[in-house]
Amino acid sequence: MAVIFWFSGTGNSLYAAKKLAGELGGADLVRITDEVPAGPYGGEGEKVGFVVPSYYCNMPRAAQFFIEKLNILPGTYVFGIVTMGGAGQGTVDALAKAIKAKGLNLNYGRCVLMPANYIIKYNPADKNKVDDKLAKIDSSLKGFADDIKAGAEKVKGFPYNGKSLYKNVSSLDKGFTSSEKCTGCDICEKVCPVGNIKLEDGRPKWLGHCERCMACISLCPAGAIDYDTRTKGRRRYQNPNININELKR
Repeated sequence: MAVIFWFSGTGNSLYAAKKLAGELGGADLVRITDEVPAGPYGGEGEKVGFVVPSYYCNMPRAAQFFIEKLNILPGTYVFGIVTMGGAGQGTVDALAKAIKAKGLNLNYGRCVLMPANYIIKYNPADKNKVDDKLAKIDSSLKGFADDIKAGAEKVKGFPYNGKSLYKNVSSLDKGFTSSEKCTGCDICEKVCPVGNIKLEDGRPKWLGHCERCMACISLCPAGAIDYDTRTKGRRRYQNPNININELKR
């Protein structure tokens, strides 16, 4: 059985990983932000996959670090699916380079366009547009799964600036604030995939190793979190097919 390692903030990549696993006839799903399992994984005739979002045309740092430590056997067929709101092909290239650094090849790498969640830059789509986009995604994932089952060799990407996401990492979360609407429910702490939030006196405190996945701001049930003033009044996004409990660490 294949194994799929996934990273997700607001549910898009988890949704893609679950659908892909189903189309493959079953696969073990492993959260990238859990402790790196000892393995080894794969081997001749075995498949190992990664489903990650595109952040700044790169992978989340947590995914990069996870892959560096993961034990994958020679001869493994490695595939990667990148979920994106816009440009994501550079992330496929980043994934290919991370796999190559382990002495392996990324055999299959593709992108799938999902509803975008980067509320810091824009207002996420309304429900009707989200539903329309999601309705088209399953057929793409089925096509990817058919290719993977057939052992297709296809990587679609382009060169990227691999250092971009690593710049100013300590300042990525400085704009987040919580308002008096905060109830101290601790959901933001639990859904942060990299443990970057701790409640302090009943309010969230960001700790300086943010991935900007938008989980905290998007999944807060009270709508208490904003990023300076630019996100006020904007819609929040959560993949409607993923329950918030599935995203909690």
